Amino acid sequence: MAPWQDLFLALPLPEIWLRILLFVTFGLHLLFVLLMLGTAMLGFIYFLNDCCSGSRVEMGWNQRVVKSHLGLKSLAVVLGVGPLLIIQVIYSLGFFTATGLQAFTWLSVIPLLILAFLAIELFEHKMLSRPWLAFVSGALGLGALLTVPAIFTGALSLMERPGEWSGFAAKALAPGSVYRPHWLFRYLHVLGAAIVFGAAFHLFFTAGQDSEKRARLRAWLFGSVLFQVAVGVPLLFTVADVFNWPVLSAVTLGSAAAMAVAWTLRPAPVMTLSDGTIQGGRALLLLLPVIFVSMLAARQFLQDSTLMPLHRQARTALARESADLARFQQPALDAFRVKLATVYDNGPTLYEKSCQPCHGAGGLGDGPAARRLLVRAEDIAAVRADRDYVRQVLLAGWPGSGMPYFTVFDKDKIDALLDQLDASFTLFGPTTVPRREVGQQARDLWKNTCATCHGATGQPSPFGLTLRPAPPDLSRFSLQPERSLQIITEGYPGTVMQPYRDLPEETRRDLVAISSNLRR
Repeated sequence: MAPWQDLFLALPLPEIWLRILLFVTFGLHLLFVLLMLGTAMLGFIYFLNDCCSGSRVEMGWNQRVVKSHLGLKSLAVVLGVGPLLIIQVIYSLGFFTATGLQAFTWLSVIPLLILAFLAIELFEHKMLSRPWLAFVSGALGLGALLTVPAIFTGALSLMERPGEWSGFAAKALAPGSVYRPHWLFRYLHVLGAAIVFGAAFHLFFTAGQDSEKRARLRAWLFGSVLFQVAVGVPLLFTVADVFNWPVLSAVTLGSAAAMAVAWTLRPAPVMTLSDGTIQGGRALLLLLPVIFVSMLAARQFLQDSTLMPLHRQARTALARESADLARFQQPALDAFRVKLATVYDNGPTLYEKSCQPCHGAGGLGDGPAARRLLVRAEDIAAVRADRDYVRQVLLAGWPGSGMPYFTVFDKDKIDALLDQLDASFTLFGPTTVPRREVGQQARDLWKNTCATCHGATGQPSPFGLTLRPAPPDLSRFSLQPERSLQIITEGYPGTVMQPYRDLPEETRRDLVAISSNLRR
């Protein structure tokens, strides 16, 4: 057994490259997911606020905000394919276990996303014309959309906790488990991050020069950063058992950056500069990526610290089991071949299943399927031929007749079938040549008539090879004298071999002798 036989444990690239690829692709995916979620949440919140205040002007801006959700969601979905595939490869054991345990929710992701995307589209279209319909569709779409990260964070949280897999399988959300609070705080952390990056995105790209909009977005950005810090503290306690220096460093850097952002966004009398430049804009553009990358790195370090050792343990176990089983491999294969030969790969069975339907149990060409053939199945018992010639017939069939080709058989099966044919019908025995003096009439008749198809030496003539079915190669194939006489007298139905019963019997027997002498 080779290690690659367990596909779930095979790594197509070195582990470090896969981890780098995962970090980059997941970062891109997560960025657009946060922007998409933040846009949807801010859009719905502003919609409720504008409905209550009756401001249709503000509603128009809010509609433009929600409209950007279309592009963000497309990028989020497309960019999600890469990290999902990589996670399946490098965390295969944890990923498939967690998604299997949560299959009932995992399978609901697709319908939830479809519902969310369609409902939010309707929310944006009806925001100005039919507020009540916009409210219903917005609430429905936002609810469905926010359920998806709950499912993902639940699966990832469970994936990173192998010690709770068995308990989850037995009791699902077991009381007392640290899994539930970790899931809750992680989910809230994602929602807070979505507000942070959604508000920052619209602060820089859609608010324009409107100081009021900028102030509202800065307020949301400030509040959500504080929310992140508040949620992040208990979240850290839920992962304290797997804390290490890389995680601690990343979290510390991200927390410091978050506090710096909060200081930059602290409430102040003047929130914008006179020339329209965003207050603290450069600092935000520097600090927000630091927060994003540091938190992403912390998550990656946590996953790696738990799941990569698990993956390596599984590979080690596979190698050990492979070594243990290797000594049984050849005996098992030998036993399997013996069993296969006993059950199917043996001459009698091959003949019974493949040849007997047409040629019959006695090889007389009287099998149950023979009566449906336009060209009668040959009487194998009367055939004497070279082994290689019959092998060729088995592999190529006999075009124009009902004889199929058996290329599906391997060499061993063909040899077994040939052995069986010879054992049953003496197929490869010598040709029986009648002892008689052949008259000149028969010699002339063979030369002038029979050789047209059969050739002067028994090898089919060029014309004979055009026939379907073509005549056999009599230099390698013969029939017992009585069978030859029967065909010369009555012809071979379904072929161009016509009856010659009008010839004197002596002449026909001379033709039998001629054809019998052709086999080398």
